[in-house]
Amino acid sequence: MKSMKFPEETISNMAQLLPQTNLANDTANTEHQRNYSVEELAIAANTTVRNIRAYQDRGVLPPPALQGRKGIYNNVHLSRLRLIANLLDRGYTLSSIKELISALEEGVGLSEVLGIESALNSPWTNEAPTTIAMTELVKMFGTKLTPSAVKTAHDLGLFSISGTQLRVSSMNTLKVSEELCATGIPLDELLDILRMMRGNVQRVANEFVKLVSRHVLEPYAEQKLPPPEELPKIAELIWKLRPLAEKVVDAELGRAMEIAASQFLADTLESIMDDLPKDSPYKP
Repeated sequence: MKSMKFPEETISNMAQLLPQTNLANDTANTEHQRNYSVEELAIAANTTVRNIRAYQDRGVLPPPALQGRKGIYNNVHLSRLRLIANLLDRGYTLSSIKELISALEEGVGLSEVLGIESALNSPWTNEAPTTIAMTELVKMFGTKLTPSAVKTAHDLGLFSISGTQLRVSSMNTLKVSEELCATGIPLDELLDILRMMRGNVQRVANEFVKLVSRHVLEPYAEQKLPPPEELPKIAELIWKLRPLAEKVVDAELGRAMEIAASQFLADTLESIMDDLPKDSPYKP
């Protein structure tokens, strides 16, 4: 970045993404908070422990709370890491990111918006990452665990590998895959379906977030930010919308599965009828 100075409009626009720095004062929906070790945080944020340490040293990531000698991170840290990654992708340097954050913390007067950021950027699932041994994965999938399947699963972010240990992002997904593989379905084909589903679900998620933005936040677009007294109401509304998105997806998937299953059954019965002898009493 050539300039290290941010105009107030830029700060205002980007501040909507910033999580609160003072962890002790973070009160936004504490029931949704999740604690992370530094290793778990790195996995959740798709970064490295080394980067986390570097961001702390550079002053762009708040330090963790301490339990004895162990650092405990939470959703605020995860949100900040996602923001840092987003800004780095846009070409900002760590120095310029620090300046932006410092400007906000020095009293730009936008602290109320942080509740909205927390509502939008906190994890949307209660499932925490799990560590298992590589031998456990082999036990689950046996010979279906081909090298190509391992690579595909890793590329999809189902797990990360550290020596003989795996950090699994969703044991529920892994267990469902195990059950389906036990019926004879190849793991590689299941992973192909997951890859396809990821793309479709991501598009739906993008449109849902746009819907929230368009009808909840854009009415205040001319003001850059909603009035401070409206921000807690907007954050509360977003928290209410979160489970609704999951319910809509579940309902629509159920509807689609009914249609697909019915079509499959109809095709199967039609094939059976075609194979019946011409003089069969079941022949139409």
